[in-house]
Amino acid sequence: MKRNLLFIGHRGTIIDYNENTLKSFEAAIKSGAQYIEFDVRRLNDGNLLVFHDAFIDKTIVGLVYLKDLTYAEFKNYKTKIRTADIPLLTKVLDKLAKRTKFMIDLKEEEIKNDVINMVVKKGLLKDCVICGRNYEILRITKKEFPKCQVCYNITKGTGLSLKEFIELGNQKNLRFIPDMISLKSNLIEANFIATCHENGIKALAWGFIKYANSVEMIKDLIKLQIDGILFDDHKNIKIIKQWLKRA
Repeated sequence: MKRNLLFIGHRGTIIDYNENTLKSFEAAIKSGAQYIEFDVRRLNDGNLLVFHDAFIDKTIVGLVYLKDLTYAEFKNYKTKIRTADIPLLTKVLDKLAKRTKFMIDLKEEEIKNDVINMVVKKGLLKDCVICGRNYEILRITKKEFPKCQVCYNITKGTGLSLKEFIELGNQKNLRFIPDMISLKSNLIEANFIATCHENGIKALAWGFIKYANSVEMIKDLIKLQIDGILFDDHKNIKIIKQWLKRA
């Protein structure tokens, strides 16, 4: 049974709070998350915003293209459902440093250096994982910043498909070995996890929100020796921790 599982709050939490907000991050941390995962995009003036979508239809103002806005124009926008503040990356890092670690998903490839330079300036490089869907960009990131951990989201990734990963990984012939690879939960089989482990990669699972039996799915993946779970529901973190103590 996997005992050193990574407990990761997916966008903080997607249940009970608006995703990618400080309240969602706080809920995940209080529930026992070791990492919070969140998305970053750039505003028109260069500010880095914690937000998932390119169009901000999740705010109270309706559909607006994020890149058209400066932070001065954006800062009073709230989330649509619970009218929560939408934070800048710098605020999240400052407020939560030393309380958790961070998995930062680059939604735009060109923000890579700005994000990492901010992390380095704040002395948080060892506490951050840079995530993305472009295998080559992550390879370059690791080359430029050797101490930076990277996670490849292979589900919709470019540059290395799941099939190619299994084939090349079994041959120990991967061009680049990321620190972690994340895959959507319903696609994970034992051979994916085994191939990760054979190449010194941590295997992560995400995407449980649509399933009524998400806790049982997580338990099954832990039995297969998954290394980390991105929890959509912060309450499931405590459930799984209690289950692991009894197992």
